Amino acid sequence: MTRSTLLAGVALLCLSSAALAAEGDGDIVVSGQRAQQERAIEAKRFTIGIADIAASDEIGRLPDRNVAEVVERLPGVGVTYDQGEGRYVAVRGVPSDLNGYTVNGIEIGNPDGQTRALPLDIISGQLLNRVEVNKARTPDMDGQGIGGTINLVTQTAFDFRDRFTVVANGQVGYQELNDKRPIRGDAAVAGRFGSDEQFGITLGGSYSDRTYTSYGIYPDDWRPVAGAARGGLPTNIKYTDYSLKRERIGATGSLDWRPGDDHQVYVRGIYSKFTEDEYRQRYRLDFATDALINSPAFAFHPGGVSGTVSGTPNAGVGSGTGPERRQDLRQEHKAKSVLAGMIGGSSRFDALKLDYVLARVHNEVREPNQLWQFRCNPGTVDFDFSDTVFSAAPRNECSPSQMNFRQYTEQNERGDEDIWQGKVDLTYDLSSLGQGSFLKVGGKYRATDKDFDSRNDTWTRGGNAASRFTLAQFGLAGDPVLSYPKAGKPYGVAPVIDLDAIRAFTAANLPGPYFVLDSATSLNNATLNDFVVDEDVTAGYVMANLVLGKVTVTPGLRYERTKLRITGFRLDTPAGGATVVAPSNSRNSYDDWLPSLLVRVTPSDDTVFRFAYTRSIGRPNYSQLSPSGALNYEAGAAPGTFEGSISFGNPDLKPYRSDNLDATAEWYFAKGGLLSVGVFAKFIKNPIFTQTFTQTDVTVDGRTYAILDTSQPLNADRGDIIGIEGQFQQQFTFLPGLLSGLGVSLTGTYTSSTLKLPDGRSSTFPQQSRYLYGAELFYQKGPLEGSIAYHNTGKSLLAPGGVAYQDQYNNDLRRLDAKISVTITDNIRVYAEAQNLTDEPTRQYQDKRTDWIIQNERYGRTFYGGVSVKF
Repeated sequence: MTRSTLLAGVALLCLSSAALAAEGDGDIVVSGQRAQQERAIEAKRFTIGIADIAASDEIGRLPDRNVAEVVERLPGVGVTYDQGEGRYVAVRGVPSDLNGYTVNGIEIGNPDGQTRALPLDIISGQLLNRVEVNKARTPDMDGQGIGGTINLVTQTAFDFRDRFTVVANGQVGYQELNDKRPIRGDAAVAGRFGSDEQFGITLGGSYSDRTYTSYGIYPDDWRPVAGAARGGLPTNIKYTDYSLKRERIGATGSLDWRPGDDHQVYVRGIYSKFTEDEYRQRYRLDFATDALINSPAFAFHPGGVSGTVSGTPNAGVGSGTGPERRQDLRQEHKAKSVLAGMIGGSSRFDALKLDYVLARVHNEVREPNQLWQFRCNPGTVDFDFSDTVFSAAPRNECSPSQMNFRQYTEQNERGDEDIWQGKVDLTYDLSSLGQGSFLKVGGKYRATDKDFDSRNDTWTRGGNAASRFTLAQFGLAGDPVLSYPKAGKPYGVAPVIDLDAIRAFTAANLPGPYFVLDSATSLNNATLNDFVVDEDVTAGYVMANLVLGKVTVTPGLRYERTKLRITGFRLDTPAGGATVVAPSNSRNSYDDWLPSLLVRVTPSDDTVFRFAYTRSIGRPNYSQLSPSGALNYEAGAAPGTFEGSISFGNPDLKPYRSDNLDATAEWYFAKGGLLSVGVFAKFIKNPIFTQTFTQTDVTVDGRTYAILDTSQPLNADRGDIIGIEGQFQQQFTFLPGLLSGLGVSLTGTYTSSTLKLPDGRSSTFPQQSRYLYGAELFYQKGPLEGSIAYHNTGKSLLAPGGVAYQDQYNNDLRRLDAKISVTITDNIRVYAEAQNLTDEPTRQYQDKRTDWIIQNERYGRTFYGGVSVKF
């Protein structure tokens, strides 16, 4: 099916929807997407700070499959996708690890072992009342959040209109690339009881299961090469056959007691678990290494678009010459979970109000995986770069009898995070100065204990021909497969490794002569990635909200003291002695005064102007602070050489500190209508980046590395981010007849940033897209509702390299989705959804050259049909 056919089909679907709607009730029923939009607009309108909000509909459902994809539709929000699903969120060009993440105003932490960037695909949006993206913080909010603070607000029984409500949703889908049937479902029960409905209870659960295939191509290490038509070549070509199974389980609960207007007590909790099982066959062909390019074996054809690399194939466990072929098989299980519980409440005593909350959060990650690698020399290779998704292939592919076992690794990573936090606020009513005026003071304490432990045991091949083996010897080869990184252009993956056979063979022969434990590497891997971090934050603040007619002024000051105790591990080898594991301890502390001033001007009931100065911080990632380092390596193509990567932490890193300026203008011109424009600037000190560069022919710890990728986090001097964002939303209820059901939503953001690197170069911030924009056409009239949504996340830096041509980037990501629903009765709605209609891949490239591709990963289209019920 062609793209034009699909788009025409979607357009026809919408026109058919409009015609069907003419047969229904002519009145607009505010439900579904319109209910979401109107709730979100009202919440934005009356907030003190600067925020954008995604709200649930009238049955408590947010529109997308996870929280990252929910907030992607808001202005200034860019999302990084992983395997076709939104995961990390950048706000206003600021990387995701500098956001604040909270649930009901309490820091949620992060199950990922080494970063502060919460993977928002863990959490389903179906059990939340709303998601708030606060872009200009007030002093009663945590100081972490240079881009913004993403606050997840859970449901309570008081969020529903009816005294007792049961809602449920179920759907089943179809996936284009593997014909699998993903399923999703959620349900919630909410009730208020007591003589005055003073008690409320809400329980909800969600489940999704998606098994799917993705195909990708991933060349490595582009660099300038004389005579190449693209100005350079990668060292290799890699392509994969991925099979993934993703499962999410979520639950929320809330018990509320409101004995009167002046008092309330609550107990709330949220649990979410994300599991992923990944099977990956990866084909790799090293055809353009420096050694090959500089040898007589390498030759371009005229024009430099194609060429040939000659070589001799190996036989059995022997060695050949020239290009090298590898086959990897990885089987990985990943489980991440978030569990947060809180007890709190509020009490009012005349003009004084007391708010309090005590919370406990436990996050964890478990990630075991296995990886097997076989290699061969296939002989002569031909390559062709006439297509951006290029090709390189041996004239005669290796047979299973040529594929030599080279390495087996067994990894087991574990991370745990425990957070205790308490918060108390006192608010004094100053309504005598103006309705809504108050003085507020408060304090908070957070204690976080985070530890990460990683093992990665490594076995290599036997020391002689008798103890070495190939895929053919023990029936370890599997059936060939095809990979489609680009539709209609298959890449053959053969021979492959049979998972069941290699697992059984490994279990029967480990340890033994076929698998030789690399003790040094295994000890290195079991030591240098581990760390324990204790982080305590003590905070206090004071703020006022002064309503002076049409002008509201909100000054404030927050103080935070951060104390860190960090333990990493290193390997010490005394002269003539055995290597021992030694802890490496570090302490750090710093103080931050975070002033703010917000001004809200309302010249009329429909217009709001906001001006803000705020200061915020961004703490370093946990792994960046670890005083230890990590070295990973494997045998290189040339005898006696290695290929590897080495990374170091930096316990002396300073936190980011940002002074932020904001100005917005908002016009609420009709019910469900909004036009807003905002400008912002961030002046950031001590930005942290990971310097990555590649060394060749370097010796470390007595080993000679043909290639050694090196990285270390460093503080740069400063960075600046400026931008403008806009949003327009209108429901065309004033139009006659069928047209009155139409509506449109538009968002756009332009961002520019400058990051000064220690080597004197200028760069943008990682994850900062210059352009973000989206458009949605929606329709609701009578029983029928539909929408078509397009969103573009622009190019962004992944990580700076040691030199400009090693910089890595995300390419534009353009998604087109559609959905339609029909209300059958007051209680039942059926619907259909289509995701990624244009079969858009995720793409990455190097050196600002989109033809220096380092990833092109394809997921295909997904379609769902489902039913929602409410009683």
